[in-house]
Amino acid sequence: MLSTFYQWIDLFWIPVGLLVTRRGQYLLTIGFIVACVVCLRMQLELMSSIHKGGGILGFVEMGLYERGLFVYGFFIALFLILAHFSPRTTGVIFLAASLTIFIMGFCVSMLAMVL
Repeated sequence: MLSTFYQWIDLFWIPVGLLVTRRGQYLLTIGFIVACVVCLRMQLELMSSIHKGGGILGFVEMGLYERGLFVYGFFIALFLILAHFSPRTTGVIFLAASLTIFIMGFCVSMLAMVL
């Protein structure tokens, strides 16, 4: 049971996101967090399919899942901090900021997976 909890521990960010953000930002916040969770799983599956469970270069001893949790956790926390301090930002601007932070998180996470 603890293993199942550990595999989905990054979903803990959803209630935190709902507590931190304003009413008009709920859907994009949940979408951002779910996209990060799904993207982490996709990257892990990609690395598994090419038989590189320790990273492509093998410089870092930490497992791929832990690396992804740290990277995406950092970017989700950054997103939530920025969303909390931008209460009047809605619509297209908030969506653009969400996509920008997501792409940054994806690129850094992929770099961490390569190392």
